[in-house]
Amino acid sequence: MDYSTLWIFSCLTYNLVDSQKRNKLEFKSKKCIFIGFTKGVKRFRLWDPEKRSAFTSRDVIFDEKSMLQEESETEDKAQGGASDTQEKKVEFSESPKRPEGSEKDFSDQMEMNRRLIKSNLDR
Repeated sequence: MDYSTLWIFSCLTYNLVDSQKRNKLEFKSKKCIFIGFTKGVKRFRLWDPEKRSAFTSRDVIFDEKSMLQEESETEDKAQGGASDTQEKKVEFSESPKRPEGSEKDFSDQMEMNRRLIKSNLDR
């Protein structure tokens, strides 16, 4: 038995839309839900939630990881251990501290800029 073609039922899939059925500005794939296999042919049964219809396709990309992530997030919320909903306290210092001598360096730089601007205006 070949296990490489087994996928999780009801996982999110992306079906390739044929280039003759779309124009240049439309998406190349469509979000669908995997609902099963077809007999005798290597095609997958998909559910299109927008059109509310089932169809078969062999050009499919499966996104099982997003489904597994959603399940782990719902389990965290059910257990009450969601870390992103907890409040965190942040303390701010009163004012940023400058290194010693930086004011002198800054005033020297400003004086040099003034001289440069004045010399350019005098030309």
